Amino acid sequence: MQLLGAVPPARLLLALCVWRLVPRREAAGTDEVVFGQVGGSILLLCRNVSKEATEVVWFQGDPHAFPPLFSSRVSFPPDIRFSLVDNSSLSITELRVQDEGNYTCREVLNKTDHEHRVQLLVANPPQATPKCWAETSSGQMLQLFCSWPGGYPHPTLHWREEGQDLENSSWVISSTSSSDTHVETLNSSHLSHRKVFKCVGSHVVKQEQPACTVEIKLPSLESDPPQTCFVGDNVTLTCRVTESTPAARLSWLRDISQPEAEIQPGGRFLITQEGNVSRLTIQNCSQGTDGGCYVCKAQNPVGLRELFVCLTVKEPVNIVGVVGAVVALSLLTVLTVTGVVLYYNPLMCLRGAAYRNADSGDVLVLVDSEDDEEGKGSEEALSSCTEHEAVALVGGSRAQAAHLNHLMEGDDDELHGGVAPQEVRRDMRLIASIPP
Repeated sequence: MQLLGAVPPARLLLALCVWRLVPRREAAGTDEVVFGQVGGSILLLCRNVSKEATEVVWFQGDPHAFPPLFSSRVSFPPDIRFSLVDNSSLSITELRVQDEGNYTCREVLNKTDHEHRVQLLVANPPQATPKCWAETSSGQMLQLFCSWPGGYPHPTLHWREEGQDLENSSWVISSTSSSDTHVETLNSSHLSHRKVFKCVGSHVVKQEQPACTVEIKLPSLESDPPQTCFVGDNVTLTCRVTESTPAARLSWLRDISQPEAEIQPGGRFLITQEGNVSRLTIQNCSQGTDGGCYVCKAQNPVGLRELFVCLTVKEPVNIVGVVGAVVALSLLTVLTVTGVVLYYNPLMCLRGAAYRNADSGDVLVLVDSEDDEEGKGSEEALSSCTEHEAVALVGGSRAQAAHLNHLMEGDDDELHGGVAPQEVRRDMRLIASIPP
C-alpha cells in the first residue's frame, strides 16, 4: 500500500516518531500580513532563512500542530495546490477563502529555532464601481453617501472636494463608516449651487481607484395654471420639483407675509405628496377666505425656492337665468326691428296673398298692383287703385265676383264724385265676408 506523495508507511511512521521526540524550544520571529485574491496565487516567504538551517517547516494555524504542512526534510501528504519554493517559501495556487489564516515558518538550527509568522488574507474585490448620493439630515445638513459593496475585506472610501479630502476640512460635522458605506455630514453654510463632490474607493487587491461624483443643486419648481373654484366645490393646487439635489422638502403657505405659517393637513385642507409632486386640496371653497395666492416652498441644504399658485373663487352661475335673458333679448330685438320696418314702409303688409279653405267659406283674393312712379298726387294714386283686377271664387258662384268687379270698375265720375277709397275697401271686405 502506498500513500499520497509516494511516502512508504514505515518512513512516515518514523518521521512522526522523530517529530514527537524533537524538544520544544522558545522561538523568536516576526509577523507579516499578505493579501491574496480569490482564484489567484500567492507566495509566502520564509524570511531570514539561515544557510546553516537544518530544516524548514511550515505550519497552518497552530505552529505546534502535527503533522506540519510541509517540511524540507520529511515529505507529508500535501494538497497539490501547496508547494515549496527554494526549499523554504510556500506557494499556494487557486486561492480559496478557506485558505485564509495564519501560517508559520520555522527554521530549525543546532541550538535554536527561528519562526516567521505570516497572516494570509484572501481578498475579493468589489466587481462594480462606487455609488454616490446625497440626502438631507433632520437638521437641514447635507449628508454625502458613498457605497461600494461586494468586496472582502471592506474597501476604503474617501470624500473629496476640489482635490482635497473632506476629512481635513473644517466644514465637516461628522464622518462615519459602516462595512461598505462611508457618510460625511457637512455644514450647509459652505454649500453652493452645482458644487461637485467626489468619492474615491480603494481595495487591497485592486490597483485602480474607481470614483463617483455628486453635484448638489438648488430646487426648481413649476405648477399648473391658475385655478378657479366655485363656492362650495373642491379644488386641487399642484406644485412639482423639477430639479433638486438632495431631494427638497415641500410645504404650502397661505401668504408670503407669514413665512412661518405653514398649512397643516386637516379640516378642509388635504396635503399629499408623491415623489417630487405635492398637492394641496381645498374642500368646500369659500370666497371670503380661500381666494388669493398660495406659496409652494421647496427647501434643501443648498437653499430654498418659492412659487406662487393663485386661486380664484366665484359664485356659481345660474344657467337657466342666463338662457332666459338671452331669449328675451333676442325677442325684443326682433320686435324692435319689425316695428321700425312697419313704421317706415307700411305698404309691405298689403303686398301678398291670403289663402283660406274653400269648404269653410274662406275667400281667395289675388291682387295685382301696378304702382305708378313715386311723387304723383293723390288723384293718380286713387286712379291706380281702380285699375286693380280681383277674382273671387265663392262656393263656385261668380255673383259676388261680378259685384266686386262692378265696384272696382265703376265710372270715373263716381270715383271723382265723392266716393272715398276707404268706402270701396269697406265694401270689398263686406263682400268677402258673405258666405257662399
